[in-house]
Amino acid sequence: MTKSYEIDYKVKVGIPMPLGAMKTNDGINFAVMVPGKEDTRCSIILYRKGTLEIVTEIVFTEEMKFGKVYAMCIQGIAISEFDYNYRIGNKVITDPYAKMINGTKIFGENDNKVKTSAVYNDKFNWDGDVKPTIEFSDSIIYKLHVRGFTKHRYSKVRKKGTFAGIVERIDYLKSLGVTMVELMPAYEFNENSHMKNGKVNYWGYTDADYLMPKVAYSSRKDGKSAIYEFKSMVKELHKNNIEVCMEFSFDKEITPNYMIDCFRHWVINYHIDGIHCNMSDDIRGAISSDPYLADTKIISYGFENDDFSTHKHLGESNRVFMNIARKFLKGDEGQVNDMAFRIRYNKDFAAPVNYFASNDTFTMMDMVSYAVKHNEENGEYNKDGIEENYSWNCGYEGETKRKSVVNLRWRQLKNAICLLMLSQGTPMIYAGDEFGNSCGGNNNPYCQDNDTSYIDWRLAKKNEKFLEFVKKVIEFRKAHNILHMEKPMQLKDYRSLGMPDMSFHSDKTWSLEYDVLRRQFGVMLYGKYCKIAGKEPEENIYMAFNMHWETKHLGLPTAGKNKEWKQAFCTDEEYSAEIEDGKTKLARTIKVPPRCVLVLVSEDAPETEKTEIKGYKNHGRKKA
Repeated sequence: MTKSYEIDYKVKVGIPMPLGAMKTNDGINFAVMVPGKEDTRCSIILYRKGTLEIVTEIVFTEEMKFGKVYAMCIQGIAISEFDYNYRIGNKVITDPYAKMINGTKIFGENDNKVKTSAVYNDKFNWDGDVKPTIEFSDSIIYKLHVRGFTKHRYSKVRKKGTFAGIVERIDYLKSLGVTMVELMPAYEFNENSHMKNGKVNYWGYTDADYLMPKVAYSSRKDGKSAIYEFKSMVKELHKNNIEVCMEFSFDKEITPNYMIDCFRHWVINYHIDGIHCNMSDDIRGAISSDPYLADTKIISYGFENDDFSTHKHLGESNRVFMNIARKFLKGDEGQVNDMAFRIRYNKDFAAPVNYFASNDTFTMMDMVSYAVKHNEENGEYNKDGIEENYSWNCGYEGETKRKSVVNLRWRQLKNAICLLMLSQGTPMIYAGDEFGNSCGGNNNPYCQDNDTSYIDWRLAKKNEKFLEFVKKVIEFRKAHNILHMEKPMQLKDYRSLGMPDMSFHSDKTWSLEYDVLRRQFGVMLYGKYCKIAGKEPEENIYMAFNMHWETKHLGLPTAGKNKEWKQAFCTDEEYSAEIEDGKTKLARTIKVPPRCVLVLVSEDAPETEKTEIKGYKNHGRKKA
């Protein structure tokens, strides 16, 4: 590649901030940070637009150096005619701050061509786009892979595997109750980096150009279309009151300043609402206090404090809830205390993000279908992926038509959804779990760009009954603010409203027994404490969790003055709640079937029953 013609241009010292290339009144300003030795040579390579034909190469001079940043202004060139790269030492690189990259057009295509940077003049019309600004406590997060979400041949989406494909599924997301979609890496990552045997890094946790959407995720497969489609997707999701969160995974050599600049870029220029990135403590602190990100949801491993923000915009995401909830779900010993704590768990300054499954775990269906991982197709002799799955196959490994096993699996999945949606933290669903999508027992399909990873949308119809149950529980959560309070529950009646805000119950009311063999407990939420969050008082809720394989009885507190309990739903479809009144209030119990979640709500008692219920004189058994 050599220069084919000369161009008439002038250069002068540029402006060192901001980094990247931008059009100014004087010309095109280029600013780049040069790591390494002080005497490292740096130059700009200009290419004919859309080609790798080098037009000219211009060396930065010493007077253009500001610390480790070189800045040059080139006059007399039109951004519509040229692309560019930098040569640092002997290495040609794309601009880390390029707003557009001429990247890989076809996902997985490895043509070994040099990528080029482009100066991009953004003219997107946001039409007064307004961010939904939904509190963490009111959020339902839905994590998806842009390609895998709609790439399956039965997705019934025209633009499969693209940002536009997500737009085609907005009605579905709304019907499910989703308030935020979290995108696995959707920037210009290199899916072929460090991969062998024809496989690709399907997930995208690899080296990347972080400032632009992935070209292969656009329907027209070019940089401008990728930018336009991503912004259009965000705008349409916002119109439907759905936020957008992006997941980032940075190389070790990426500096904290670059990370912050990257986040600001996506928030300001692409209007995203959230960031999910696992970072070190010092970087988390800097990002959580960044003024440009003050109203942006920031999700990471955890935050120690937040003295900067005026509202709760930090989220804590790790596997603690998943591991504990999975162990409790399958009936392991000694899990009641931990599970009760996780149902209550919240922080004043950071919202716990709870999930049962993610991309690097068993899906929820595989969680109840496989006892061990089956990752042979990854080509690593089944040595990759986590070993601690805390799963139970319900009596048979893998797919089966045995009715008893199938029915138990669906019961367990319903129990899992209840544990997730009835806990105080912010729930996150991994796409497809709501209708039983499976990866065939592969808990680490990072290289599976095929049906193993794609969501099989036929299951939404086949398993419609379970999908409707998920929608029902999400709707129930949204309808009851007491289930998702912004502040942590205190386990006491600290405002003298009549009962504790949250209370735990075992065989007897008002106490939680932690013995190692116990696999059941009850939780009551007192609806009047919605006042603390500025909401209207609500009905009380009693939740009974029994993961034992035998029927159990749990202590049932009073529903309130002139109130009685009514069954809201139960994961045992054939069960109707049976309340057994004892001689005292503490002796009142409710029967809970094996491996079951039962939810009751308080309602006004009929006039003829008010005195009897209040005094518990009508002993014996009755239906709730």
